[in-house]
Amino acid sequence: MNRTRRFDVAAIVVALVISVGIAGVSSRGSAAPSAVSSLAAIQGGAVEPRPLVMFIGDSYTEGKSTREMSYGCRAAVQLGWLCAVSAMGGTGYISGGVANRWVDPYGRKSLSFSERISHLAAQYDPAVVVLDGGRNDEFPPREDVYDAMLSTISETRRTWPRAKIVFTRPRFLAKPTGDLGFDDEFMARLKSQPAAKGVVFIDPISALSDTDTSGLISADGIHPNAAGEDRMTADLLAALTPTMYRVGSS
Repeated sequence: MNRTRRFDVAAIVVALVISVGIAGVSSRGSAAPSAVSSLAAIQGGAVEPRPLVMFIGDSYTEGKSTREMSYGCRAAVQLGWLCAVSAMGGTGYISGGVANRWVDPYGRKSLSFSERISHLAAQYDPAVVVLDGGRNDEFPPREDVYDAMLSTISETRRTWPRAKIVFTRPRFLAKPTGDLGFDDEFMARLKSQPAAKGVVFIDPISALSDTDTSGLISADGIHPNAAGEDRMTADLLAALTPTMYRVGSS
């Protein structure tokens, strides 16, 4: 390659880096995969972009510090996946929706899980969607929550038909055996519905059923502390690993 040609290639690479940097500031979620693909084209190689896992949930899903360091995203990163989180404390399949809408101190209007999906669809095309909630849905009748869960699963599948859907059984870390009214019969009935065909049901907190979790709970007695999030990351990773490796293989 002559000197002029090397200069031309270098200029293209520099321009690409600048454009990717601008895209990273102005657009969320898509810059990294497109940058990988473009660099691969210049170099003559083929690099597959990393798939995205989307977590939709409550304050547990949101994490103790930043969403990027939530237990869901930490597990996803260990699997080599990109991660996005849509979470708000106090919300659920019903909670935060039309039944009991509220506005938080930052002026954000609460939204149930299903209400977020259309907004998320405009930004993301996930390969896996993890529904992680139900902890705040103890107040409505169980049958109403059942219908809302089933409706949310259906809406998720309609919106992202190619995505693998993962449903996390609702539990609190402080009482890993507590079912919050979503007992084995409830879960079996949900799994048996045609709308839930192909959905992966996981129960990571139950892995701590024989463990004293008092040292994993923050001062509020509800949410995990740093050690609790470490343990939940490990248990979620173990639950998600088989699902992640199956994505795209069928």
